[in-house]
Amino acid sequence: MFCQLWALGRVAEPWVLKEKNLPYTAPSPTEYPDEDFGVLPRELTVDEIKDIVQLYAQAAKNAVFKAGFDGVEIHGANGYLLDQFLQDMTNLRTDEYGGSIENRSRFGLEVVDAVVAAVGPERVGIRLSPWSKFGGTLPRLNLHKVSRSY
Repeated sequence: MFCQLWALGRVAEPWVLKEKNLPYTAPSPTEYPDEDFGVLPRELTVDEIKDIVQLYAQAAKNAVFKAGFDGVEIHGANGYLLDQFLQDMTNLRTDEYGGSIENRSRFGLEVVDAVVAAVGPERVGIRLSPWSKFGGTLPRLNLHKVSRSY
C-alpha cells in the first residue's frame, strides 16, 4: 500500500491558509481559473522550494518508516504543485525553476531525488498528467523527454 504525497500550491483555498497563518504560494503569481479566489498566490522563493523538497522527503520517511506504508507516490499531476512547476501556463519564473522544460522539471526531479534518498527507489512512484486541463494548466509548448535513472 502506497501513500500519496502532494502539495496544493495555487489550488489551495487562500482563506483556509490565512486562518492557519500559512502563506498562499505557487511557482508564479498566476490566477486559478477554476475558482475566483480574488487573490493571487505569492511566488515561492528558492529557499522555500528547497524547504518543500525536504518536506516531501520527511513525509516519505514518516509514511514508510512510521506509518508502515510499503512506499509513496509523488503526486505530480492534475494541477497540484509539482504539475504547476511543469506547466508553462502556471510557471512563469525566469530563474533555474522556470523557462525551459529542463528548468520547469527541476523541482519535481529534486523532490524525486530527495524522496528516493529518503526511502529507496523501490518504494517510490510518481503520478504525472502532462496534458491535463485541470486548473488552466494545459501546456502551450510540446514536452520532450526528461529522464532520470536510479
